[in-house]
Amino acid sequence: MSYWSYLKSSYLNVFIVAATAMLCCFMLVVAGTGLAIALLVAALIVFAGILESVTSYLQRRSFYRDLSAGAADVEHPLWITEMIYRPDFIEGEIVYDALRAISKAANDDVAEYRRQTTDYREYVETWVHEAKSPLAAAHLTLENLVDAVPADDDAEAVLRKADALEEELDRVEGYIEQALFFARSETLDRDYLIRSYSLKALVTAAIKANARAMIAARVAPMRKDLDIEVFTDEKWMEFILGQLIQNSVKYARPEGAVIEFSGRVLQSGQADERIELTVRDNGCGVPEADLPRVFDRGFTGENGRGGKRSTGIGLYLVSRLCEKMGISVRADSTEGEGFAITLVFPANKMHYFEH
Repeated sequence: MSYWSYLKSSYLNVFIVAATAMLCCFMLVVAGTGLAIALLVAALIVFAGILESVTSYLQRRSFYRDLSAGAADVEHPLWITEMIYRPDFIEGEIVYDALRAISKAANDDVAEYRRQTTDYREYVETWVHEAKSPLAAAHLTLENLVDAVPADDDAEAVLRKADALEEELDRVEGYIEQALFFARSETLDRDYLIRSYSLKALVTAAIKANARAMIAARVAPMRKDLDIEVFTDEKWMEFILGQLIQNSVKYARPEGAVIEFSGRVLQSGQADERIELTVRDNGCGVPEADLPRVFDRGFTGENGRGGKRSTGIGLYLVSRLCEKMGISVRADSTEGEGFAITLVFPANKMHYFEH
């Protein structure tokens, strides 16, 4: 803070000093003192006021400067009292003590919320792992029941119901898996391993993991130009691709549904070389007004409100996990013709260490 700024903030003191000097000068003149003496006294009063102002400013300048710099440059404002010294003037001491009390209370609250968040995330992860066991048992029991169905006129109806139940179990398992990845999305560094993988292998694994849902919706997968190596995490990328597949299956057309996985290399051999993987379907598409918000948490859009049981979490997780791994993602769509998600992988693996 400059002296001029400090002086402007002390305009009342300036007014009092000036008024006092003028009043003394007037009284001395009225009392018969010479004008020169009256002006000298007024000048001394003004000089004393200026000296007091300069001294006060110099005493406070260091504290004000550190406080302003801390507020502007400190990574977290709650640490500001750790970056400045307690001043030796009464107003500064009061401000410093108040800031320290507020900072301590806020840091205690942040620590408590972090502990609660950590406990909740660990509980969700534990619950997910525990919930998978009865689901696996239910799948096995259902398979055994199907094998035990006698070959009679009612067998076809029973098998249809069994397939429907199997599909619902898969749906529940998908939601549980989604909950696990959502809980881990804030701590990706704990379970994150970047290696070179083939796009074809990643896409094939995701298709196999979601084959039942694709078959049930009569969605045909197509792969194109996927003989490309990318740097990513296998498990997280399989989950991301699975979310894209499930999204396409949910909004697939009744007949002739297709989901295409295509790759290409851009700016090959250059510093900004990158690899794009586009997942495109020919479903109902997304209205132009909804497109900018498809990655928002909880956003279901016009299609999601039309009885598709959309949660608005899948594409949000895709965006969140891609951001964590340094992969950019964008959406394109033409309503009534299809929807596409493009993942852009940096070709330089050093990008992931810098991210």
